[in-house]
Amino acid sequence: MDIHTTCSFCGAPVVRRQQSKSANVKLHFCNKECKANYQKLARPVTKEWLEEHYLAKGLDCVQIGRMVSRDPKSVWNWLKDFGIPTRPRGSNPPPVGSGENNPFYGKKHTAETRERLSQIAKADGRVPYDPAVGSYMKGRRGEDTPGWKGGITPERQAVYSSLEWTEAVKAVWARTDARCGRCGIRHNTKTRRGTFHVHHIVSFSVPELRTDVDNLVLLCKPCHYFVHSRANINSEFIKEEPCKTK
Repeated sequence: MDIHTTCSFCGAPVVRRQQSKSANVKLHFCNKECKANYQKLARPVTKEWLEEHYLAKGLDCVQIGRMVSRDPKSVWNWLKDFGIPTRPRGSNPPPVGSGENNPFYGKKHTAETRERLSQIAKADGRVPYDPAVGSYMKGRRGEDTPGWKGGITPERQAVYSSLEWTEAVKAVWARTDARCGRCGIRHNTKTRRGTFHVHHIVSFSVPELRTDVDNLVLLCKPCHYFVHSRANINSEFIKEEPCKTK
């Protein structure tokens, strides 16, 4: 059943479908613009309150938003609507904490605890630290790493995160002088950042050719899309049979 009411902002007649008994709808609007205008006027703060906290006390939008349970962007919009001058981003001092010290502040580990922590670190290879060697995790792979979960990484992800794939990609970029193998356009870090792909000529499904440099070609994003599209009627940069390796 439809109900006849008026817009909560402009007072225009509004017809709305009857809500369920559990719904407690008290506000109705004739359009989104009226709803937005109503919400602007229904701010939980006044201009004077904002000036006191933002200008006088130096609080930022994040801190004020937490105080009134609103999004920081909403606070920023209120400042603009009230004509309150805003500070440039990054000009605020570090946020002030609650004033409570860390429970461990001023305390020290006992000699027994320090020795135990030292033994644990030495067992993991973390100390003593040698600048010439670097991190104790350097060179560790597979079962030697703390995050090892028994080799459950998906096959494709495992290949793309391997050292062999990294070296192959470097070789392809060097061989092509950072140019697309189809159209010849050169990669530019300012205008074409992230728009070049390394393409497998013979499908990734052939394990022995996944990291073979001779089976890889550098393509710009549009050319890579073309190669895998139906428009590539001549099968450019696509081979069904494994290519000959050196």
